[in-house]
Amino acid sequence: MLGVAVASELNNLNQLLQSDKVRWHWAQPLYALLTLIAIMSFWWMIAKRSSGDAITLAEFLPVMWVMVMFDLMASAALPDTIPDEGLDMAAYYQEKRRYLWGLYLLASVPLAANWVYFSAKTAETLLQFGRMIDAELLGIATLIFMYLARSWWLVALGFALYGVLAGSWLFRSL
Repeated sequence: MLGVAVASELNNLNQLLQSDKVRWHWAQPLYALLTLIAIMSFWWMIAKRSSGDAITLAEFLPVMWVMVMFDLMASAALPDTIPDEGLDMAAYYQEKRRYLWGLYLLASVPLAANWVYFSAKTAETLLQFGRMIDAELLGIATLIFMYLARSWWLVALGFALYGVLAGSWLFRSL
């Protein structure tokens, strides 16, 4: 499913890049990039699963939920059709922003809950627990902020903050 999500997003990008009817805006390509990073991060996490133990259907359902949300995110990250009159990416972002960030939130909450659970099990002190989950809570708060942000300067602020949070995954090792 994750490969299909990436392929869908890249196919939409290809169509947009080849069209001369697209009026580009920074917000939508940034959302698409964050979506790709999120998908790759999740793919990397599940590929690294070291226990090798069998899991139950109940344990797999949250994983499946996240993969479905990522597929929907990738499908909506970039438009799949370009109307004859052209496509304004700024208008597309504003029209779809609640759907886009709502999907991101629905994908992230189970992942954050899993991290909070893991942190609670492994932290030796309350302070250590707080340090382990602070980025997760900030990430969820930022997604809620992005869901609500409409003015471009708030959107830019939210992208900058979430970009730093998402970018931190690029330097983590499992």
